[in-house]
Amino acid sequence: MEMKLRKLWPLLGAMCVTAFSSAFAHSNYQGGSNGSSNYGSSTDSSSMQSGQGTYQRGTFREITPNAGPRVAHGADVFITANFIWWKATQDGLRYAADGLAAGQALSPAANPFLGAPKGKNRSVGEDWAPGFKVGLGLNLSHDGWDLYTQYTWLHASNSNSIANANGAVANFAGIGQQGNNPTLIRAISARGSWDLHFNVIDLELGRNFYLSQFLTMRPFIGLKGTWQDQHFKSSYTAAATETFQIDVNGAANINTVGPYRMSMDTDVWGIGVRGGFNLAYYMAKNWSIFGNFAWTSMWSNYHELERRDHLDDPTTGNTKLVVNIGNDSFYTVKYVGEMELGLRWETWFYDDNYHFAIQAGWEQQVWINWGQFVVIEEQQVEHDLALHGLNLKFRFDF
Repeated sequence: MEMKLRKLWPLLGAMCVTAFSSAFAHSNYQGGSNGSSNYGSSTDSSSMQSGQGTYQRGTFREITPNAGPRVAHGADVFITANFIWWKATQDGLRYAADGLAAGQALSPAANPFLGAPKGKNRSVGEDWAPGFKVGLGLNLSHDGWDLYTQYTWLHASNSNSIANANGAVANFAGIGQQGNNPTLIRAISARGSWDLHFNVIDLELGRNFYLSQFLTMRPFIGLKGTWQDQHFKSSYTAAATETFQIDVNGAANINTVGPYRMSMDTDVWGIGVRGGFNLAYYMAKNWSIFGNFAWTSMWSNYHELERRDHLDDPTTGNTKLVVNIGNDSFYTVKYVGEMELGLRWETWFYDDNYHFAIQAGWEQQVWINWGQFVVIEEQQVEHDLALHGLNLKFRFDF
């Protein structure tokens, strides 16, 4: 019996050596099968030295392959240029309306619209205007991430007027106050104007990767900064038979045909955290449908919020400052939503050393409660700023 066991020892030893060698080879295969050039033997070495085996970040096969775009033997830099044609709309800038019966009393006891012809409101605060965006990006060497910054510029303005020979123009800006009731201005003509200077800088850190063979996604996180100013002006001229009678803060009534001139200025800057994602569905090698989504929580400073009203008396040449309101600088948090949908074409050329893309999309942005305006009866009101329109973008990688 002992002789038979002695003959089995060499066989048992060979089986143990074979099993140990197979386990060691399998362990090495697991540690080096991540499928990404960003991770190599140095990662495996650190895993072994740490005593944590193969349970280390970067030791597993890549799940979401990098979707680029990247060029061969390039500087990993790309530039972008956009032409935008947007309609900027600032809510809350209605300054006059007709449809008020001539000679009708404006007291609360009377109905000022009794027997009045059909009228319409008049407002400013919307304009189609051209603008541009310029951007600079860098494809990072780590795991397909990229860093991108973009500047947006837009200048919009709008002006119009309304007139009625019957003196049936009324103002809705709350210029005067009679007891607890705002005073309407009764004029034969009114004019309004509005200007917007819009400047934005976006900074993004993102990664574009494949969700499937034909679908890519680029989540990103970063910052949004802005500085903007708006100017809103209106003026009113009365008929000789219906002069302005405005009581402001208990002062004596002013009787004149005007014009009555109102001016409001809003200057604001802000910075906040911005996040979102870009999607692209490839219908062919060079063609794709894309969609962009972003959301910002912006810490904002309204450092100038003023209203100045003047009443001119053409008979004497005098001008009286009847409203003079300026808010102290204050900070608040505002929210910005962005969406875009469009079509993209892209190509690589010169042995894949360069990449070029052109895309056209329809972009929409909503700056919630962004517009701040001073009115007499409420002191301050808030309204949305909305922008939407064409976004034509060019990208070049080298």
